This record gives sequence, structure tokens and C-alpha cells, in this order.
Amino acid sequence: MSDFETTENDRRLANIAQIGVIEEARYTSPPKARVRVGELLTGWLRMGQLRAGGDKDWIVYEPGEEVLVVSTSGNLTQGVIVCAINNGANQANAGSSDVRRTDFGNGSFIEHDRTSGKLSINATGDIDIIAGGKVKVNGARIDLN
Repeated sequence: MSDFETTENDRRLANIAQIGVIEEARYTSPPKARVRVGELLTGWLRMGQLRAGGDKDWIVYEPGEEVLVVSTSGNLTQGVIVCAINNGANQANAGSSDVRRTDFGNGSFIEHDRTSGKLSINATGDIDIIAGGKVKVNGARIDLN
């Protein structure tokens, strides 16, 4: 194997998984972002989603988020952003494996604790519930104010 081939193989291996920071984002379909990995700024990379078939999620990354980029065969032009990584600037919003929580930038949140079964929804704005059928509310006690 030549020195060039060895160097190229080493470069590709190093690029299979890279940690970087979102620098720019486009919220089109599909959403894409450019990621700063050290001195390198990638091209526009697709953002991975939890679901993208019959059921879909729209959870996009924002500038300043630290992310993991996985690249097929180590070719960053074919990279995909697969997840965000908590760090000092963007810390985790829960401290238990029993809690699933989504915090929104305006202070709203949704939290479920699977140990207690409690579901909390805190909205800083209006809540719309739209049903094509019946709406049923059932509980041991229902407080309305």
C-alpha cells in the first residue's frame, strides 16, 4: 500500500464519526445543517430524525448544539447528523432514566415519570385540543378553574 493510500485510509477512518457544533441550519424538507468539526466546516448535512416514514418527527438541531456526525465510508460529504450531545453549554434536562422530558425554548415542557405514571404538561401559551370524535376526561378527581 502506498503512502497516499495509507494516508487516505487513515483520513477516512478518522471521519467515520466526528463530534462538531452546528454552525448554520436550514429548516426545509429535509432539514440540513453545516457542522464545524475542528477547523473544517462541512457542507449541508441531513439531520437524522426519530421517525421519517408513516409516522414522522420534526425535531431539528439549532446553531450552537454539539452533535455527532456519522459518515458512510468516512466521506464527510455523505455525513448525517445522528444526535445531539449534552455538554456544559447544553446540559441534560432530567436526572433519571425513569423520566422523559422535552423542554421548549419558551419555557413550556412535557414530562412523563414512568415510576409514578405522572404526566406533566406546562404550556406558556394556549393549548388546543382538536378531536374528530369524542373527548373523554376521566379521573379520580378533576379540578377545573
